[in-house]
Amino acid sequence: MIGWLKGNIRELDPAGLLILDTGGIGYEVAVSLQTLCKFKQGDMAELSIHTHVREDQITLFGFADRTERSMFRKLTTVSGIGARMALNLMSGMSAHELIQAIESADDASIARTPGIGKKTAQRLILELQGKLGGEVAANQPAAGLAADVRSALLNLGYKPAQIDMALKKIEVSDFESMFRSALKVLA
Repeated sequence: MIGWLKGNIRELDPAGLLILDTGGIGYEVAVSLQTLCKFKQGDMAELSIHTHVREDQITLFGFADRTERSMFRKLTTVSGIGARMALNLMSGMSAHELIQAIESADDASIARTPGIGKKTAQRLILELQGKLGGEVAANQPAAGLAADVRSALLNLGYKPAQIDMALKKIEVSDFESMFRSALKVLA
């Protein structure tokens, strides 16, 4: 199993994939939008890796730190939550926001994630509430959230003036919603 990788980011895909060059070998790593926005092409990156093995493929999931990887692994223990759905959850909110939503039984926030319904959100809360080590953190401030969205859009090649104009036209909510709204405005 691969536990972590360190190398240069050769390619970034807005769909949540990056190619990490580690000494001449390029690993394709699936990452959340939260992790993707922290990097740009050419950056040196060190990712905590979860190696997901199925009978027909091996998929690497990468995380900016061990806390995110740990949260991902806990999410996949919930019945009905596979690796892709867990990554989707982690794209919609930071690990700390997700922990806070689970601990406060905020199924509405969790259900805003595409592919997650109210019943799945409630099952997630039922199975994980009280088991996340008490790492509850305050919500990310709006300014920090906008900065993360701005950084992600810069990494995709948009010009700063375009991004600033788009951010003025959208509501502050969670990262994924802001990111998608900004992409629609920019299109």
